[in-house]
Amino acid sequence: MKKVSLNSSWFFAIIPIGIFIFVALPQFQNMYESFHKREIEVQQSVRELDSLQQLTNPARRDLNNIKRLEISVPIQKLGIGRERYTYYKTGGMLAVLAFMFIGMFGSSYWAQRKKKSSSNKQIEFSFDDFTTDAIGQHISWSAVKGSGSNFLSERLRKTAFGYKITSSTYMKFMAWSFFLIGLNYVAWSYIEFFEFSKESLTFMQGGKMFFTSGGPFLLIGVFLLFSFGAKALLNSKKRKVLVDGEIIPFQQVYALQVLSKFVEGNKSGGYYCYEVNLVTQKGERHNLLNHGDKEYLLSDMVKISRFLKVPVWNNGVV
Repeated sequence: MKKVSLNSSWFFAIIPIGIFIFVALPQFQNMYESFHKREIEVQQSVRELDSLQQLTNPARRDLNNIKRLEISVPIQKLGIGRERYTYYKTGGMLAVLAFMFIGMFGSSYWAQRKKKSSSNKQIEFSFDDFTTDAIGQHISWSAVKGSGSNFLSERLRKTAFGYKITSSTYMKFMAWSFFLIGLNYVAWSYIEFFEFSKESLTFMQGGKMFFTSGGPFLLIGVFLLFSFGAKALLNSKKRKVLVDGEIIPFQQVYALQVLSKFVEGNKSGGYYCYEVNLVTQKGERHNLLNHGDKEYLLSDMVKISRFLKVPVWNNGVV
């Protein structure tokens, strides 16, 4: 019988799932039933007003009811209509959050399962001794990047002409979630305005509505989607590496450097992160990989080393 580990990622999924099923879902159901009840009452008031207005000889009581309903029905219809859009926005946000949770948790779970799969074979690899190399003796062993993640945030992916280094699926789900949450609120806010407002939308009103609804989230999502594109390209056809906005021919690539660093937390504690850096014949360093999953990083490092046919210098990353 397999022992269940409390550190398993699926275990922590029970908390948000339990809160949603046993707390949030009943609350949303009560809110919907209350809204539906008020919606039926408004429809009944509309039908009552319509029937009273059809009377050819209304009594004084009927006239009083007509005046009352002519005032209350538009207000009730406006209120119920705006409340409906609130539910549209909330429902859209919950759908995006579900998409984010399933995507991020699923991609993390799949990455861990793939890493621990019995089909993955241990690759024998020998590091070179940088202390016996003229360039290796003089390059810096401080981190190229000042920050980094404590999880798998970057991946080496195969392309038609070599490899590319891009953000992991986990990070892409996060970027799309920011974008969709913002788009959900912005779109419904504009639709609501055009349905209920009798005034034309001015530039200032449109800008205010954009930034007070989901505009900031949408812009963050757009920024992240562009930022999470290809970080580096290794092209065997052109025999060039594109990294840090520079084009480095294969013949100028001298070695790879792998190192560890400790990233301080914002409040307390911290975590270890790892880098794989490309070293040129001039001793310049360019970061290729920078994240906290050591097993994936070393596996990708071996692929890059064999692809570029260069040695790897390692200072304590085992």
